[in-house]
Amino acid sequence: MMDMTEVPESLQSNEINIKNHKFVIKHHHLGPTDPTQSNDAYWKNLGEYWGIKAGDARGRLCANCEHYVCTTPIKEMIDKGPAKKFKTSMVDPSIVDLESKPVAWCNMYDITCSPVRTCDSQEMGGPIDDVKMKAIQLAQAVKNSDFDINEFEDPFKDTTEE
Repeated sequence: MMDMTEVPESLQSNEINIKNHKFVIKHHHLGPTDPTQSNDAYWKNLGEYWGIKAGDARGRLCANCEHYVCTTPIKEMIDKGPAKKFKTSMVDPSIVDLESKPVAWCNMYDITCSPVRTCDSQEMGGPIDDVKMKAIQLAQAVKNSDFDINEFEDPFKDTTEE
C-alpha cells in the first residue's frame, strides 16, 4: 500500500526529480518532448514497443496510468515544497513546459509528471485520485484482516420471492 504520509524524495528535492527524469527519459522513453506537436515518430516507436498502433499509443498517457498519483495529499506536497517550482525544462531545455507547476507524481519512477506525457512503462488503470486511493487502502485493510469475503452476503442480491 502506498504510504502518503511521507513526502516522496522527488517532491523534496528538484535535483532528485531531475536525476530521476533523466533516467526515465534515457531508459523508458519519457516524452514526447513537446506534446503540442504531432510527434509521429515517437508514437510510432512506442506503438511498436507495446505491439499496438501509433494511434492507440497516443491514448496511453500518464493521466490514465496506474502509477499517476494526483491525490489531495500529493498536490499539497507539491504546493508546499520545492517541486512547486519544478519545470521539465530544468531537465533539458528542449523539453516544453506545459503546466505552471507539476500536477501529479509517478509512484513507479519517483518523478513529477504531466498528464499528457508517457513512458514505455505506462500501465492503464489510472489515475490514482482520492477515490481510488481510498479504494486501494480499503482493499488492503480487508486483505490484512480476518474478514472472510466468502461469508459476505451480496447486498445487491434480489431476495424477493415471487
